[in-house]
Amino acid sequence: IVDREKEIQNFVPVEYWTLSANLEKPNAKPTFKANLTLKTNEKINNKEEMDTILNKINGDSFVVKNVKKSVTKSKPQAPFTTSTMQQDAGNKLNFSVKKTTSLAQTLYAGTDVKGEGKIPLVTYIRTDSTRVSEGAQIKAKEFIIKNYGENFAPKKFNFYKSSGDAQDAHEAIRPINLDRTPESLKDKIDNDLYKLYKLIYNRFLASQMSDAEYNSVVVDITCSDYNFKVSGKTPKFLGFTTVYVDKEKESDVKLPNLENGDVLNLLELLPEQKYTKPEPRYTEASIVKAMEEKGIGRP
Repeated sequence: IVDREKEIQNFVPVEYWTLSANLEKPNAKPTFKANLTLKTNEKINNKEEMDTILNKINGDSFVVKNVKKSVTKSKPQAPFTTSTMQQDAGNKLNFSVKKTTSLAQTLYAGTDVKGEGKIPLVTYIRTDSTRVSEGAQIKAKEFIIKNYGENFAPKKFNFYKSSGDAQDAHEAIRPINLDRTPESLKDKIDNDLYKLYKLIYNRFLASQMSDAEYNSVVVDITCSDYNFKVSGKTPKFLGFTTVYVDKEKESDVKLPNLENGDVLNLLELLPEQKYTKPEPRYTEASIVKAMEEKGIGRP
């Protein structure tokens, strides 16, 4: 924490500029934004350098140089360990580490479920392993095929590597019974317990599902001596993302159908002045992650 604070205090912001172009293909929607790409280690340092580029571009045509289409895959993340559960609950639910740990202990030891009494809902919550028992994997596959279809269950079970110094004494955190869906418990348990249970449940279920697939396109566009790039993707097969998204969903860029040689209309050039920023101060989630990476204790 002190090292990070010293970095912040000693940090000297450095000016740099970026350039994007709002473009359209004639008689085709939608419009889109392409970003200027520079060679490695090259950057625009000040307004004078930016003005030089703008003057060179002025009046020149934007032409599609290369269109690369491919199918890309996204793999699910491993089921939770104590540390990754704390991080995700902090980032997605805004829960403190203390609150997450306390709620998880209740889910493990036994939760008051309306009409049923105390019921344990998740496996042991102090673990550094991503391992899942074979029995749990078999049940997960059966559940996925029954509720989502054959395509959503991978042909071989998904396995995940634990960190090098993991003790691996207990398997990953997972729901004890997949038939106890979060929806079936929503009005029967405390709301914060429901939120954490849903996070654990969905993360585990997704970890046992097939990869997501996307139709991806990367387009290179030239103007004068400069290269602009834009990429977009559309879902082809949702796979595990039907139940759990790793990161907050970024808005996928929608592109018109572009072909090599297309001449595009320039709607607007968007130069932007920026300054480098120091690393931010730690949040509870990010310090748990840093401690784990540096092998400092167990949260």
